[in-house]
Amino acid sequence: MPVIRSAEIITVGTELLLGEIVDTNSARLAQDLAELGVDVYWSLRVGDNRGRLAQALTAALARSDLVLLTGGLGPTDDDLTRDAVAHVVGEEQRVDPELEQWLRRYFEGRGAAMPNSNLRQAHVIDSATVLPNPIGTAPGWLVRTDVGGRPGTIVTLPGPPRELERMWSQEAKPLLEFPSSRLFVRTFKTLGVGESHVAEL
Repeated sequence: MPVIRSAEIITVGTELLLGEIVDTNSARLAQDLAELGVDVYWSLRVGDNRGRLAQALTAALARSDLVLLTGGLGPTDDDLTRDAVAHVVGEEQRVDPELEQWLRRYFEGRGAAMPNSNLRQAHVIDSATVLPNPIGTAPGWLVRTDVGGRPGTIVTLPGPPRELERMWSQEAKPLLEFPSSRLFVRTFKTLGVGESHVAEL
């Protein structure tokens, strides 16, 4: 298993670009990756558009060992993360019978029938390891791929922070290999001295 030394974070959702919600997921993941010794050189937000999302993912795989995508795993037509990943790695999606059964039981446990649209959340591709989400309806994927001769790993995570936190820490991270080295930050606090004077010192 290749060691993850660089990573890129792509947060998905038009609501992020409209300023309707604030992207806290990127900061949370970037902080955790830094503590793991992983360099994050790129982080971006992409709206709910399969073409632009596929373009961003292709560029990310060309320059980073790990690409984390957050959001776009819901049941509606504008949740396109699965579609973009499948397109970029050149695989067809199929319904996973076990995931479908799990989703139906999830809704039954809440006394409701599962809407047909939620069947999208049972889609997988052959190269994906499914990341369980017992506190939501959006499973994630971990995909190891080789795009343009460069090995890479894609992890899709749900947008709701509580679900993302659990899936990243308990499902995805244990499957990845990180450096033995760590990144450190040294903070200097000054009072009454301008930034340019500090820089000269």
